[in-house]
Amino acid sequence: MKNIQFHKNSFFNSSVLFLSVLAISFTTGVQASKLKNNPLPVESQNIQTPSTTPQDTVYSFVDKMPEFPGGEKEVIKFLSKTMLYPEEAQKKGDHGKVIVQFVITKTGKVEKAKVLKGVSSELDNEALRVIGLLPDWNPGELNGEKVNVYRIIPILFQNVSPEEAWEVTDKTLVLIDNVKMPVGFNPAILNFSKFASVNVLKPFPENEKSKLMSKYGKAAENGVILLTSNKSDIKYSLPDSTLNTIKKNSADCKEDATLPQFPGGDVKLLSYIQDSIQYPFVAKRTKTEGKVLVQFLVDTNGKVSNATVVRAVDYFLNKEAVRVVNSLPDWTPGAQCGTKMNFIITVPVVFKLDLPKTEKSDWVRNKKTIVLLDGIRLPATFELDWLQYENLSSYQVLQPTSKEVIKKLKSQYGGDAANGVILIGSRK
Repeated sequence: MKNIQFHKNSFFNSSVLFLSVLAISFTTGVQASKLKNNPLPVESQNIQTPSTTPQDTVYSFVDKMPEFPGGEKEVIKFLSKTMLYPEEAQKKGDHGKVIVQFVITKTGKVEKAKVLKGVSSELDNEALRVIGLLPDWNPGELNGEKVNVYRIIPILFQNVSPEEAWEVTDKTLVLIDNVKMPVGFNPAILNFSKFASVNVLKPFPENEKSKLMSKYGKAAENGVILLTSNKSDIKYSLPDSTLNTIKKNSADCKEDATLPQFPGGDVKLLSYIQDSIQYPFVAKRTKTEGKVLVQFLVDTNGKVSNATVVRAVDYFLNKEAVRVVNSLPDWTPGAQCGTKMNFIITVPVVFKLDLPKTEKSDWVRNKKTIVLLDGIRLPATFELDWLQYENLSSYQVLQPTSKEVIKKLKSQYGGDAANGVILIGSRK
């Protein structure tokens, strides 16, 4: 069965996909101001820094990262329109992902583009050509001043024949964690960055369509999208090349990097964090709860450093979250082709008080809450965090705030409406 992977919603952009520009892998979170005030031990971590004068310094992380006018979608649109699949590469069957690093200067110019991981000379040169055509960006800023910043874009070349042209529509069957979404489900409402994997099974040739229909039912005649949700808020990402070096004899390394490992795995990591929390006195008195996301570096020795809050709750919880993360024991460092790598990791630090039920007045969705998308009820397993809100035409929450309201909701939407109703409209 033909299994084609796409990233986010790039497969909605074109009916004939001769090439696909992957969503930009912006490295965010660990701020340059933090790195500057508490610099990484360069020698012990085997990190190479650019040999530049102070005014020409290029940063990996800054307070305000460079932005392309119109955002990430506009970058993808520009590259998709500008790129050409080299004829020689098509003849040779070359395909794959070219990773390009470049600098956004303090004036917003794109300079010093280079291939970090290539496929072939034809595809590498084409990737560099279109990166060189990028218009000016809004430059990055550090401590209120415009600075030079590294950016990385992975570009995926896929040699797809015109007869295989096919579009995802609201007739395409969508399964999330093996749960079927209702007929007519509009996949454009989903934020694909929220999922661990997105697999598109195309309904061609005819024998492949038959296999899909045999496995997933008649609705599969229009193709199938299989999505797997992220089971954890823990995220792993590679910094750009300024924080990682690969030995020269590993230049042709094709294997994926192995992730850093906390002693006992992710479950033990979350357990350690939860057991280490000392609930701040002020936050406890004000009954403040929430989830703080903390980003940090695990270096080539497995040491944890540069913990920074990337999603805050309040001052006291943020401070405690950073303290807990900084107390983490050593990890088994990540590696690639025998070379140890620096990794950026994001973890949730959850603060929850054991409050009496009488003090918990806010209504929250439960498994019986009715969620309607364009008038069709979604499964109870559907998470609202998966939504791409800019692709919605409407979003309304009907809370069961009183007996009168509950009676009215039940008469209109059925018995489960006593648990609330959420009405979602999608842009067609």
